[in-house]
Amino acid sequence: MTAPERPSETRADATPVSDDDDLTTLGYRPQLRRTMSSFTAFALAFSMVSINTGIITLFTDPYQFLGGSAVFLWLPVLLLVLTLVAVYAHLAGRMPITGYAYQWSSRLVGPNFGWFTGWIALISFLAGTAGTAAAVGTVFAPEIWTDPTPRQIQLLSIGCTVVAAVLNIIGVKVATRINNIGASIELIGTVVLGIVLIAGLLTFFGHTEGPAILTDTKPLSGSAVTLTGVSLAALLPVYVLLGWEGAADLAEETLDPRRAAPRAMFRAVIVSGLIGFVIFALLGMALPEDPAGFFASPENPVLRLLAVHLGPFARALMIVVAFASIFACLIANMAVATRMTFALSRDNMLPASRGLQKVTSRSRAPARAIIFVAAVAIGLNLLNDGLVGQIYAMVGLTYYLVYGLTLIATAIASRRGRIPAARPGVFDLGRWLNPIVVLGLLWCAAVVTALTVPEDNRQNAITAAVVLGVGFLWWVLVLRRRLKNGEAGPPTARPTAHDTQPTPE
Repeated sequence: MTAPERPSETRADATPVSDDDDLTTLGYRPQLRRTMSSFTAFALAFSMVSINTGIITLFTDPYQFLGGSAVFLWLPVLLLVLTLVAVYAHLAGRMPITGYAYQWSSRLVGPNFGWFTGWIALISFLAGTAGTAAAVGTVFAPEIWTDPTPRQIQLLSIGCTVVAAVLNIIGVKVATRINNIGASIELIGTVVLGIVLIAGLLTFFGHTEGPAILTDTKPLSGSAVTLTGVSLAALLPVYVLLGWEGAADLAEETLDPRRAAPRAMFRAVIVSGLIGFVIFALLGMALPEDPAGFFASPENPVLRLLAVHLGPFARALMIVVAFASIFACLIANMAVATRMTFALSRDNMLPASRGLQKVTSRSRAPARAIIFVAAVAIGLNLLNDGLVGQIYAMVGLTYYLVYGLTLIATAIASRRGRIPAARPGVFDLGRWLNPIVVLGLLWCAAVVTALTVPEDNRQNAITAAVVLGVGFLWWVLVLRRRLKNGEAGPPTARPTAHDTQPTPE
């Protein structure tokens, strides 16, 4: 493994004149348009998490394995996810670069290690984009067609993917503005939903499970509760609380990213986790007295529940909120996936890097990377017949592999004294870094185990292993030589100076 130079970032006392000057000290000249405010960074991270997307598509799952008491799994999952957020915030304030985990791992350990982190992160975002597009088709196709076929589900998913790609090509300012609207609708709509559910449960909802369901530990199947069942029930909050690191991936388009990205990640996870816990509990209490019979219906359970208690108008409003939420999530996923593609190709780490790294002169968007991500998302949806579960399962696994690799890189760098110093006012874990890294690694190991060992998840583990094997073959056959010769990798993470930077089209 090629030993990286100590990053120039360690000169913590040097205060750049601007964010772009700051980027220059990290080895890159600015190419992307820097317009994202602190709120926009939060909205992006919040849309990546998208509590509505997770709850609407996966609401039934915890009841299949544990019953209503699964709601309380949100709280420990939230606390453990915050250990990951804390480490990421620690790094984002020191190295605010597009490519986040890939860049951090490369600079802290070496570009070979960084490649595998970056490759898995790219797979996470590509599959996440496809999974979100599939969610659009799965949830909303029944609202358009009475009994939608797989092809009709795919058609809706692909159509939304194309629209999201066009918006991203127009420019980050337009894409994030629409995302801000979608995130605001999701946040306000979810809070209003919570208020209405509380009022209904206290006054006019009849024949509901009520608070008793929160102590129910009986799976829908009627089987006994097992440790495997508990771990599978916990996957709803695990799947929901993903993607918050997108704020760090768009650092080169964010104003004051050293402060904005850490705040955005913390706020997105805390707000999403607490709201998700409350909404899941309220929806559970609003279930009819026969949950098993209710879930047996092919109709989306959340939408059906609202129709039963509040009527078709409330259901229609929820559809609008849900569509805004999921479409904003799709826009955000595509933005983050394209920036990871751009970051890797800018460093000549991918096949066809010369083309993928190009940015347009007008919008300063990585247009070819956007087209590439859209094409992959469409291809994955075609291969998986638009079924959201198959794609989402691999997403959770690859996300947590990235988290784990990033924490391993942090632990190694901390032991070697290679983590850059923090500038004044930037988030800093201080002496708590190593204990939190250890706790985060244990959490990552537990999630990866839950996503690979149970029989229901083995096929997804095999799929992820095949994809990771492709990245390994590329490294063995081509990339390792490039890195050894100084032809690839971040400029401060390889033995020779990286003098050539891509130019806009």
